[in-house]
Amino acid sequence: MTEQQAAIGQVFSAGAEEFHRWSPRLWDPIGRATVDMSAPAVGERVLDACCGAGASALPAARAVGPGGLVDAVDLSGALLALGERRARQEGLANLGFHHHDVTTWTGPQGGYDLVQCALGVFFFPDMDRDTAKLVRLLRPGGRLTVTVWEKGALSGWVQAFKGAVETERHVPAAPPSDQLARIDTADALAAWLKDLGLSDPRVVRRTLAVPLTPTTAWDLAVGSATRGLLNGLTPDAVERVRGRFTAALEAASVTDLDVRILTGTART
Repeated sequence: MTEQQAAIGQVFSAGAEEFHRWSPRLWDPIGRATVDMSAPAVGERVLDACCGAGASALPAARAVGPGGLVDAVDLSGALLALGERRARQEGLANLGFHHHDVTTWTGPQGGYDLVQCALGVFFFPDMDRDTAKLVRLLRPGGRLTVTVWEKGALSGWVQAFKGAVETERHVPAAPPSDQLARIDTADALAAWLKDLGLSDPRVVRRTLAVPLTPTTAWDLAVGSATRGLLNGLTPDAVERVRGRFTAALEAASVTDLDVRILTGTART
C-alpha cells in the first residue's frame, strides 16, 4: 500500500460516521445504480473494488444469492466495519469484507464473473495501470462496471467548500480530480473502457435529487475525500471554514447537491 493510498484510507476512516449518514441519501442509491448496470446473476463471483460501507456490495450479494460470492475490498477499516455490520444484519454470508489494497488483490482461481467499482477508480495511484489489474482478475467473458461523477457534478457544493478552505490554506490540484477529468463524459468513459482492451462498452447517465442543508452539506464535506483538505488545520480554523462554507452555500442558493453519475460496463 502506497503512502497516498494509506492517507486515503485514513481520511475515509476518520469521517466514517459522517460518511454513513449519507448512505441512505447518496451512497446507497449510487451503489444500487451501479448494480443495476452490472447485473450480477445468481451464482456469480463478484469483486466490489473500493467498496466503502457496502453500497454496491450489499445489493450484489443479494443478487448472486447463497451460491454466489462477493469479495468487497477497501482501504478504510472503519467503513469496512460498517459494511460487515450491515451484511450481518441481513444474514449475507456470501459477502466478505477485506481491508486490502485492491490494486494488489488476488482473485479466486478461474477469475471473477464481474468486477465493479463505484466512485473509486480515480483514486488509484495510476488509474489506467491499476484498473487494468482489475480487468486481469476477470474470467473470459467477464464484465467490468465502473461508476464515476459526470463532468460538473456537485459543482456548487465543491466550489463553496474549496473556496472556504482557501481562506485558510492553498488547495493544490489533486491527482484524483485530474484522473476523473479524463473519464467524466459518456464518450470519454466508453473510450477508456475500450482502451483497457474491453469490448462492447455501454454507458448510462443518471441524476439523483439530493437536497442539501448546512448540516448535511458539512457532513458530506468531512465524510468524504474532501475531509483531507482540512488536515493540519487547527480546530478554530476548521470552524472558520465551516462558517464560510455555510455562508457561501447560502449566498449561492445551493440547496441541491446536483448528483450526476455515469456508469459504464464492458466485457473481456
